[in-house]
Amino acid sequence: MAEHHGITGHQMAAYGSFMKVTVSVGGEGGNSDTCLIVFPLPEKKVVVLACGTERADEELVSGFRAALKSAMEEIRKPARAQKWSAIIGEAPSVFQGNPQRISESFALDGVKLSSTERHFWQPGVSASPSVSSLSLHSSIPILVRGTSVGYDWAHNAQRDAAETLGVLVAFLSVIWNIHVDVEEGPAPLELGERQLPDRHPGMKGFDLGALAESNTVGNLIVPEWINDAWLLTKRRSKIKSSVSMYMEGVRVEDRHPSLALVAYVAAVESISLMLFKEKRCKECSNHLDVGNKFLEALKLVTEGSDFEMLRLTYGNRSKTVHQGKLHGTELALGAFSFGMLSNDSATSFKLNSVRIMKGAARKLLVMAMRSQLPERTHYTRQEPSS
Repeated sequence: MAEHHGITGHQMAAYGSFMKVTVSVGGEGGNSDTCLIVFPLPEKKVVVLACGTERADEELVSGFRAALKSAMEEIRKPARAQKWSAIIGEAPSVFQGNPQRISESFALDGVKLSSTERHFWQPGVSASPSVSSLSLHSSIPILVRGTSVGYDWAHNAQRDAAETLGVLVAFLSVIWNIHVDVEEGPAPLELGERQLPDRHPGMKGFDLGALAESNTVGNLIVPEWINDAWLLTKRRSKIKSSVSMYMEGVRVEDRHPSLALVAYVAAVESISLMLFKEKRCKECSNHLDVGNKFLEALKLVTEGSDFEMLRLTYGNRSKTVHQGKLHGTELALGAFSFGMLSNDSATSFKLNSVRIMKGAARKLLVMAMRSQLPERTHYTRQEPSS
């Protein structure tokens, strides 16, 4: 509209089934009385009316018509492919190892990944809160190039690119068993390719000296089945949701292990619904036998003492969800108790219960990505023997 009239701004408000658009015109102190009312109709039709309580501003209405005509012409144009780039990398963690890199570029459906070949230092995550000390994290980030389809970047392609990137970092976190996350969000290539800054803003003024390239570097293995797994993850909504939930657990595990457990259990429960056909309560429509199906899913990847620990840990998760109870080190942040004589339940919960549940969720996700889950069947409750 600004192209057809001197409109300097607009506001949109939804009222039930219709939307009102008011505009500001250059030279006026506030919004114009003449506004647009937009009514969506079935079959992808829309009625647009100019209205107001005072005399219509014919010049403004004429501008509305010209803007609508232009908008209709743009909508009729086919969506175009828009190339973008972003940067991802291993995120800081309390339990971090040496930096790892991909030894060569590789492509997945819709994206291409290549190493930046640079050690990038940034503030790390300390086990104990502190403003007087600083931990350092080194990684070798990955440049991602992708293509998204949309009418424009701001309203269509950008969201698609961001969602693709979000699923990608979750997917790679499962594949590589590390925390991969977005370092620089997607931006259109027409503005220039994403670049790592010389230094992280939080590291300015630090003399890294010999640290810059001194770390031993490991290689991230790219399995031969990775593209098939990526395609299946994108196409199967249950796998995509499970992977995304797993990622939320990874993101909060350092500081919020109880919430991480909730996420990992949810990822396993989501996979269990792929193992057993849906059965719902006739009265409330909730899934039936969720807990039992969860345990059956765990049996595919755990046994013995690990399975028994996770069976009991499921109760901890329920207490967090339904009673707000926390079980881990978030209750006394920075207080860790190690050693053979330690009986600190909070540390044990974080280092044992949560990590074993995370490992089980990851194994099930990899099985789902590789189409290795058993054929879906009906769940039959096992009656206890007398």
